[in-house]
Amino acid sequence: MRKRLLSLTLFAAIGFSIAYAEQPASQEYTRANKLFSQSRYSEALPLYQRLSSAHTSNVPSGTLSLRIGDCFFQLGNYQNAIDAYRSALKNQNRAEQAPTQYWIGFSTFLLGNDAEAAAEFLKIPERYPESGMWVSTAYYWAGRVCERMGKKELAAQYYRKAGGKGTSTQERFALKKAEAAKGQGASSKGQAARGK
Repeated sequence: MRKRLLSLTLFAAIGFSIAYAEQPASQEYTRANKLFSQSRYSEALPLYQRLSSAHTSNVPSGTLSLRIGDCFFQLGNYQNAIDAYRSALKNQNRAEQAPTQYWIGFSTFLLGNDAEAAAEFLKIPERYPESGMWVSTAYYWAGRVCERMGKKELAAQYYRKAGGKGTSTQERFALKKAEAAKGQGASSKGQAARGK
């Protein structure tokens, strides 16, 4: 009886100490989220980083890496955002990965690394074909990247994929972009042929 009582007391003490140890981390995460929601990214960032490196938080590491990436993104530090998003991908469940992959592609796009950005966007339909709107969004931005690189026909192809059946406003917009890119691609070929 005494041994059992001692075991229960010890179990309760461990439980309370774990709860107490996690409480400050949870408070710090809440504080970081509040700063983030107030657009105070440079203040939120070190809190997320401290939580991530301490490994004492009850917040999943993938979530912390994502928030670190979001802070860097908002601060315009796209390379560090990419690194944090890649770290997040390793620790997220599958349902969370497509949006994170999108932000890798978009950060790469903003850095002006067009070929890499297209490849990053196209990982979404390849790896996460079930992710719904993220697939069409990825095709749209792959089209934008290709258009920026002067690859009008390829851009039109990706815009058509983003446009799907043309039932939503976004799909119709993508299909209009496909027609415009296709027309630009045809006129560029015609000009090149006349120039010969």
